[in-house]
This record gives sequence, structure tokens and C-alpha cells, in this order.
Amino acid sequence: MSAYDFLAGFYDTFQQGLDPIAWADFVDRIVKKYNVLSGDGDKGRLLLCDLGCGTGAVSCAFSDLGYDVIGVDSSSAMLDQARSRCGKRKILWLCQDMAELDLFGTMDVFVSLLDTVNHITSKKDIEKLLRSFYCFLNPGGLFIFDLATKKHFEKTLGNEFFYSIEDDFTVLWENDFDEKKGLNTASLTMFASAGKELFERQDAEIVERYYSDEEIRALVEKCHLEVVGVYGDMKMRRPNENDERVFYIIRRPLI
Repeated sequence: MSAYDFLAGFYDTFQQGLDPIAWADFVDRIVKKYNVLSGDGDKGRLLLCDLGCGTGAVSCAFSDLGYDVIGVDSSSAMLDQARSRCGKRKILWLCQDMAELDLFGTMDVFVSLLDTVNHITSKKDIEKLLRSFYCFLNPGGLFIFDLATKKHFEKTLGNEFFYSIEDDFTVLWENDFDEKKGLNTASLTMFASAGKELFERQDAEIVERYYSDEEIRALVEKCHLEVVGVYGDMKMRRPNENDERVFYIIRRPLI
């Protein structure tokens, strides 16, 4: 069982500070700003693929905004939670590794949020993902994603200890950021209720990589895509040194 399979049942409680509507609204503003206004979805709606969708909270918010949505995640347990959440919304859920993307057609917009791309620790895998957009992203379409900043890894997380204790689960998290390698390792010890005052334990490591602006731009250029916008901390402005996240807007050229 992966860490995310184990976390799935209480992931939303663990992430209770997340406002999925705010995230979807911010992305929607970007889509409109860059004039992706009609697409290949039903009745001309935009087709949006949410890579690393987790339990589907933001995917559902996109659906409520009028997008036709596909949610992709490598954790089947996370997708089970997403299916339960989506209700009558018509969202297609696919269990795939986003670096090995295999879709049935082309999308108008791809998103990958909540520092999901930082979890891809190999530049070759990011390059593979970017190159896949020549099969699965329509010309003029966008890939919108955020990256955790060096400040987030170095200062906010650093080499600290975190914990979350609830009635039915506990997560203990020892963090280590290796600045030289650019790798952030979260060593997790998790306990989930198994009934009758019993708890199941799972130990796991989640590794993320810090990517500089230069690295991302070089990968995008190598894959013949273009960076058309960069924003800081869910605000329509340039990033600054105090930001925790940086959002990249990548476009597939029309030609």
C-alpha cells in the first residue's frame, strides 16, 4: 500500500485548510486570460484534465465551473474517494502515472496542482510529460501547474517535525530538506483507526524535488512548448521571494 492509498480515507481532513473553489477559480481566471474559451467538450465546453487529482476536490470544483473534467491519479484509493465525492457530476476518473499519460483524445487544458509536479523527482519524467502534450493537448491549449518554492522547502518546512492528531488518525512527519540535492524528504509515521480501539500503522517517505525557474524554462523550451505566464501564490502578479508557490502557464503553440 502506498502512502497515498493509506492516506486516502482521511486525506481531506488532513488537508482541511485547502479551499478547492479558490484554486479552481484562480485557474479559471488564467484560462480566460489566455483566451482558451471554447473546446472539444460537450456543447463546446473546455475539456480539462486534472493530473494528480487526489480525492477530486478541485476536479469537482472545475466541473461546477462548467468544464468537462478527467481526473488522473496513480492511487486507486484516492480515486475511490473522488468517485464518492463527485455525486451526479460527469467526471471520468483514470488510474495512471501522469508521467506515463495515455488518454483517449486531446484536452484543451491540463492542470497539476498542490505541488504535484514537485513529486516528479526525475527531469526525464517531467520531459516525458511535457512531450506527451504533443499527443494529448490541443494546439493553443494550456498546461497550468504550481511548484513549491525554495522558501517553502527551506524555511517553511526545513528540518522540522510536524504532526496532525485526530480521533481516527494521526500523522507524524519529520521533514528534511537537502539543499545541495534539492530534495525534500517527508518521513511519515501514520496511524489510522482499525476499529475496536485498534490502529493500523504505516511508515512511508514522500520525496519532492525543488525546481528552479531556469530548470523549468529549459525543459519547456526543449519540448518546444512556451512559457506564457508565471504567477506567485495564487495572485495575478509576478512571483517574489516570499511566495510559497509559483504557478506556470505553459502553452502548446498553434503551429
